[in-house]
Amino acid sequence: MMASASKKQPTFVTKRLRLRPFRANDGAALHLLYGDAGNLRYWGTDPSPSAARTQKMIRWHMGYRPRNYVLWAVEEIKSRRLVGMINYHRRELREKRVDVGWLILLEMQGKGFMTEAGQALLRHLIDDLGVHEVEALIRKGNKASAALAKRLGFRLEGGPIRDRWQVGGEWH
Repeated sequence: MMASASKKQPTFVTKRLRLRPFRANDGAALHLLYGDAGNLRYWGTDPSPSAARTQKMIRWHMGYRPRNYVLWAVEEIKSRRLVGMINYHRRELREKRVDVGWLILLEMQGKGFMTEAGQALLRHLIDDLGVHEVEALIRKGNKASAALAKRLGFRLEGGPIRDRWQVGGEWH
């Protein structure tokens, strides 16, 4: 049974992480994620050109719209450092499906953080929101995200999807 939408964004705690709502003062940390072209090489957007531009995105990140999308800051508990972002978006209530996305600082990749974060998000989507299908659109060549999706239990369906994202004037 699908739970009714809470008015407050939930926080999830794993062994090493806290998935929490974004805060107004997360702009500088968020810019480390969004301002790095290498980190966004498989993402569906160009890098943020400045910390000031990234700071303007905070309001959208802080928005809690569980019927449409929700973004969580992925914070390492030990250091209290924001190391990534995970979200669901394109939620289809009737079809009980969502898309998910994740992004982690390059130097934090390969430590299992996104596996932990992904497991927490999937539990919430399935157990709390009654979602039936979760999709992760992963660009060709993004071996790390493909491996993460496999660890989380996703299976390859179709593809490759073409002309889904336009980044830097090129369609991917």
